Amino acid sequence: MQRVLVVSRDSDVLRSVEAAARPDERTVRAESSVDAALVAVRDWRPALLIVDLNIGLTGGGLSALLRDPAVAEGTAVIAIAEPEQLSIVGAGVKVDDFVLSPVDEPELRVRMSRLIFERTGQGDGHVIRHGPLVIDLERYKVTVDEEVVDLTYKEYELLRFLSSNPGKPFTREALLNQVWGYDYYGGSRTVDVHVRRIRSKIERGEPFIETVRNVGYRFVDAPQAANEGARR
Repeated sequence: MQRVLVVSRDSDVLRSVEAAARPDERTVRAESSVDAALVAVRDWRPALLIVDLNIGLTGGGLSALLRDPAVAEGTAVIAIAEPEQLSIVGAGVKVDDFVLSPVDEPELRVRMSRLIFERTGQGDGHVIRHGPLVIDLERYKVTVDEEVVDLTYKEYELLRFLSSNPGKPFTREALLNQVWGYDYYGGSRTVDVHVRRIRSKIERGEPFIETVRNVGYRFVDAPQAANEGARR
């Protein structure tokens, strides 16, 4: 599920963001300060950061926020601004997009979807795209290079969970709990077998699932080569 972090002290802004996120089943978290937002970005890893400039941010303060590595490494940013604040999001301040206050919820939803798709390859919340791999969450359908891939239910659920959390490593025990449930008494070898089967069905030379040494597995951040330090 895609995560949206909003930095605002205005309850109307928060309600508008939640309303824009709800149709696509995005999860919204709110923070009221830049410091709290930076902690949340590092720990929660949202796909999108929405910053309400009415919390008192100057152009310099916004620039400092956007330069922080926690924000700069892959988090899209939308600024909510009053008309007189547009100069703050001008030249030299690299927000990805902005909306005017009061927020138009349908417009915000469109802008959110566009940015999340550009940054993560994930579209309207019902389709995950990762290079040639497409996972249709509504139809339980997986394709690679437009060819349908036949997965068992557990293979699909494991792939869906990993691909919904790209770049995040999970232990075998965590994957067992997420996919098979806490009352499953099989061993972690079950995860290895399913990962091997998934790889054999979806990978055409480039890896999608990495083995993280001494940890478990993760879905790759980008559809190119595997990250350094992981091995097949």
